[in-house]
Amino acid sequence: MSTSFPNAVSLSKQHESIPSSTGATSVTSDLSATREEDHLKSCSNTNNHRTSYYYLTPHAVSRLPHYRYQGEDLSLLYKHVLSPLASWCVEYVTPRWVAPNAITTCGLCWMIAAYSIIWYHCPDLYESNTDVMMMLSSSNEYNDNDDTVIVPRWIFLFNCVAMLIYQTLDNMDGKQARKTGTGSALGLLFDHGCDAVNSIFGSGNWIVAMALVPGNVADVSNVDYGITKNDNMQEASLLSEWFGGDEVLACLLVLCPMMAFYISTWEQYYTGKLTLPPFNGPSEGLVLGASLSFISFLWGPMYWQTTSVMDGILGSDVFTSLIGENGINSFSFLIGRVRNMDLIVLASVFGLVQEVSLKMLSVSRKYGIQALWTTVPNFVMIISTLVMVCSDSTLMLRRSRTVMHLIAGLFTEQTTQLMLDHVVEEPYEVLKRYSLFPQILLALVMVFNNQNGVLFLSSEILDRILFVYTAGLWVYLVFKIRIQIFEICDVLGIYCFDITSVHPNKMDKCVEEEGDKKTN
Repeated sequence: MSTSFPNAVSLSKQHESIPSSTGATSVTSDLSATREEDHLKSCSNTNNHRTSYYYLTPHAVSRLPHYRYQGEDLSLLYKHVLSPLASWCVEYVTPRWVAPNAITTCGLCWMIAAYSIIWYHCPDLYESNTDVMMMLSSSNEYNDNDDTVIVPRWIFLFNCVAMLIYQTLDNMDGKQARKTGTGSALGLLFDHGCDAVNSIFGSGNWIVAMALVPGNVADVSNVDYGITKNDNMQEASLLSEWFGGDEVLACLLVLCPMMAFYISTWEQYYTGKLTLPPFNGPSEGLVLGASLSFISFLWGPMYWQTTSVMDGILGSDVFTSLIGENGINSFSFLIGRVRNMDLIVLASVFGLVQEVSLKMLSVSRKYGIQALWTTVPNFVMIISTLVMVCSDSTLMLRRSRTVMHLIAGLFTEQTTQLMLDHVVEEPYEVLKRYSLFPQILLALVMVFNNQNGVLFLSSEILDRILFVYTAGLWVYLVFKIRIQIFEICDVLGIYCFDITSVHPNKMDKCVEEEGDKKTN
């Protein structure tokens, strides 16, 4: 279980002072007495606490007001650049009446806007790959001229700016909460929930920015273009060959950040403290992601489909002097076969393996091997997703957005529930992740689909099932999160986006305070 410490956090109170003079003392006294009487009357009329909730148990209700956040970011970039920038913005730009959760939401809206704009121009993800789009245009699948086939580069610049703004606002919300004295468990849950939702926006936009085709280029169209390995960088890529295709690489770009996020939350669930390593996603990761989009704006998305970086390293005089001529011959098989995009995927995978391994080893040593049980839902989601994609090589080409939104919904449900259970010190119910069960069933069906000539599901039926499943999941998730926010606000006596108005449940406490004063 997680370890939490008491923290009595409340809204800052605003007191009114009435200027008085010797000639108006009696009038002021009468006015004060009248206000006190009306105040007590209003307090007694609003004393209507709920006794039960749908999601929050009595134990959760008792623990929620006493949660204290503990976290540490070891990033030098955060310490010397990002945190001072956010502090300056909070101190000199942000009014005191702005709610921290409003700042978080504003940052998420920037990412939603960037994702929506890129979705409009690249609905199937691969539209930024000019080679593929030119082939489709020449086959009359696109009747527009060549200029309209090319995706405008400014959308990547917008994504770069949106990511940096999101990062800054995400760092500001906690500082604003401390500035106004409005920190609470709701702020932590809301902030991490928005981070979980944002994961798919960043990953999806990166896939487009690198012109990654989430499937075999030959499957994009029914036309046989006669592409050879020398003409198609997808076929020449060693990484694509080793991992089983670019559709798997696209899934890895989506799943790696999600898994790192979940494991960090899982570690916090047990240790009670969120510790971000010296190189982490919220700091260096977002900056590098913004840089990736900026490079796509400058040199185009197809830059990532070239092999200029690896070929330049292998052909440099420095590399030759380090390993000698014989060493160069040993690495010659890499020339022309490692795309710039492949280096990004490799860095993501290696970084994930290192971080996840260290965290899982540390937690399991301290809390026992049984602690790994709570990682099962995330691993099952990842494995079932890869099984689905590998079983149907054209799935990500046909319904890439649907698959990504399905993964995002499952990930958000798992992560937000794990965070809530950490805050209220309750067990994480692994077997109650009911929304994951349909994906497990779909993965099993797809494994045996079309085996020995038996077709259980056609592509059309599968696509419809995925759409209904994804839509239903997000409808359920929106209602669940909305109810949980309402219940948490009701328990804590606060509003989600308003820190100036007094919540009715917060006013109930003044009855006891006034009663104690009169007794004394």
